[in-house]
Amino acid sequence: MKSKLIISLLFVFSFHFSAFSQSNSVLDIITSKLSNFRNIDSIENTYLHFDKPYFASGDTIYFKAYVTQGAKHQLSDLSGILHVDLVNPKNAIVNSILLKLQNGIAWGDFALAGSLPAGNYRVRAYTQLMKNAADGRFFEQVIPIGSLAKATVNKKAVKQNVQPTANPSIQFFPEGGSLITGVRGKVAFKAIDATGMGINAQGVLSDNDGKVISKFETSHLGMGSFTFIPLANKSYVANINFINNTKATAVLPKSVDRGISLAIDNSDLTKASVKIAANKAYFEENKGKVFGVIIYSGGKATTVNTQLDSMEITIEILKRRLATGVSTITLFSPTGEPLAERLFFIQNYNQLTLNVESDKKAYQKRDKVMIHLNAKDRANDPVMGQFSVSVVDESTVPVDPNEESTILSNLLLTSDLRGYVEHPNYYFADSSAKARGNLDLLMMTQGYRRFEWKRMMSNSYPPVAYKPENLLEIKGQAQNASGKPLVNAVVTLIPKMGGSTLTEITDEKGDFQFSNLDFPDSTAFVLQSVTEGGSIYTQIKYLSNQESV
Repeated sequence: MKSKLIISLLFVFSFHFSAFSQSNSVLDIITSKLSNFRNIDSIENTYLHFDKPYFASGDTIYFKAYVTQGAKHQLSDLSGILHVDLVNPKNAIVNSILLKLQNGIAWGDFALAGSLPAGNYRVRAYTQLMKNAADGRFFEQVIPIGSLAKATVNKKAVKQNVQPTANPSIQFFPEGGSLITGVRGKVAFKAIDATGMGINAQGVLSDNDGKVISKFETSHLGMGSFTFIPLANKSYVANINFINNTKATAVLPKSVDRGISLAIDNSDLTKASVKIAANKAYFEENKGKVFGVIIYSGGKATTVNTQLDSMEITIEILKRRLATGVSTITLFSPTGEPLAERLFFIQNYNQLTLNVESDKKAYQKRDKVMIHLNAKDRANDPVMGQFSVSVVDESTVPVDPNEESTILSNLLLTSDLRGYVEHPNYYFADSSAKARGNLDLLMMTQGYRRFEWKRMMSNSYPPVAYKPENLLEIKGQAQNASGKPLVNAVVTLIPKMGGSTLTEITDEKGDFQFSNLDFPDSTAFVLQSVTEGGSIYTQIKYLSNQESV
């Protein structure tokens, strides 16, 4: 027997919606903890829009930076300084700049030396506040640098810092976290090659008696799924054939003898269907008890208390009240223990419409071009915002729109997932049922949590170590031409755009530090060090350039 609960989520922004009235609800306590956690964890994200996807030595990398705050991705007013590093293929910082943020916006560039060795470089960007995140929330993008003829380097492997392995591998991910004995469950999988990129594969699932249970194959970038009912006292093994003719064997996780599962059908455009299924042993032990569900979307939570009066319960969730992006649904026991969890993606198709018009149909060489941008929302009303445009000649700088990261794919998708996501913009450019199904596979194979329920409930998160940074600090070491530190040297800081200069005296190690700086042009300075003898040296080594990443 099944029971069905239809939830319109009209109260999606309230913490106390309950399908069944229950005083002192465990979920009320959990959401209270979650609210306190969100107040402490001021989340910032960074996105850099580059003028080109790859460069040659001698070029200049131009970019505009956007720093957003919170799950609604509003431009942040918390941080005033953005750190941007250019990292070489050997994982060392080649250049590091500090940009002054004005309401979450900054512009910057890296001038590439003509002698710069070709290879896959990375640009990473972060605020001081982002260092508090343990999940590596820094913005990173691989930038191939070399001659255009050599711009075919494997940037994806560098993106993941993957150490090449001898053979492909495969991982299996039971939906909700566990296989439940006697309950049909969905298992997603991802096959990767030696560089960590998705690879096509097919396989056969068999039990410990050699009986074939299911056949499966990848459907998109090494990802796929299959369903089956694990039985008591049975174990299961998958035999896989990869497209490069190598083979592998993998043992599936053992099923839980007494358990409850959480599954989502997210194929419908307007609603998501959630199924909670308990096996017979678990149902008999917990029949009539009240279980909790928390749906976390766009920084807001909805709670649902549901009584286990059937072995299968269905909850239908309307999507229009949820925020576009990665959402999470978690099933809790009557005592507040997290039992199962699932990520799913909400796409409400509420992107802005951007129309670009030029003042002429054809131009002469070096003609001035006037571009008019018309931005409207879904209701066809004009909107204001911060925009950036990259103009390239596609005949010389071809761009793969699916492969390149955009501000949408970065803020709404990849920043909430583990590891490198191949072709991130594909999931936004293609709205077909197949693409939505592939996106759901991505949720199951690369999902992770930005917070852990158990740690949050016990308030065991460490204190915030890094505060928002609003004034600059420059420290370094003054050296002479031979690399010897300059002791008791006068170091002068001169703003490039003019203004008052500052001076500091180096210590016995040649180190100096300028603190609490607030120059109008914080992206470039000229530093000069003068010894007591009057010789002027400008060979300054910044301590930040000695960092490894």
